[in-house]
Amino acid sequence: MNTIKIDKYFRGMVANNGLSGIETENTIFSFLAAANRSYFGISCELSMSKDNKYIVTGCDSLLKYGLLNLDIPSFSYNELKKFALVDRKTGNLNEFVFIPKFEDYLSICKAYNKFMFIKIKDSLEVDQILQIEEILKQHDIVEEFSLIAENKKHLQALKKVFPTNCLYYHARMVDDDTLDYCQKHGINLYLDHHKLKRDHIKDLHLVGLKVITGVVNDKETAEKMIKYDVDFLFTNILE
Repeated sequence: MNTIKIDKYFRGMVANNGLSGIETENTIFSFLAAANRSYFGISCELSMSKDNKYIVTGCDSLLKYGLLNLDIPSFSYNELKKFALVDRKTGNLNEFVFIPKFEDYLSICKAYNKFMFIKIKDSLEVDQILQIEEILKQHDIVEEFSLIAENKKHLQALKKVFPTNCLYYHARMVDDDTLDYCQKHGINLYLDHHKLKRDHIKDLHLVGLKVITGVVNDKETAEKMIKYDVDFLFTNILE
């Protein structure tokens, strides 16, 4: 199994939650698979364990990973690490496929010189997301990252400790209010590709803002988004 190559070179390709079209998403395997390919960046989803350890998962339940319907935030990280997840390649549980710590993701991206796109779960508290700054500093990560949040309260808090050019508003829809919010606060936009139009990108580019489209898994749509002049494209399988 391998990635699907698009016909046009594009510097802004981002492996969504690692190379999740081949490996189990948000795992060390998926991050390493992406790190060893041509992607500009790798994204992850940031969450929290019961003992306040930053973990990488987009799920609230272990059910999506092929296990029982158990609430992930109700376990400490040492407990979570013992749960073998389903290996996407084989469809079987694999003891080496588990929910990693945020630091594991950061270390891989830094070692392989990959830009980090960190998606913040809406369930996190403001004081929890503000601690991200200290973790990045501990890993000597200064500029090679962006933070993506759907919660405007999170974004307003992040503005106090991070430059706005590294922040993205994950909008569920796009209208004048969405564009006005981004322009007023200097925050970039993340929008699903089926809602994104060329004019949205053009308008934001005119005021110095960037646009991410996600998640695109077919060549035709990807090449259309690239022609629209999108800055970054999230994908599970394209390269």
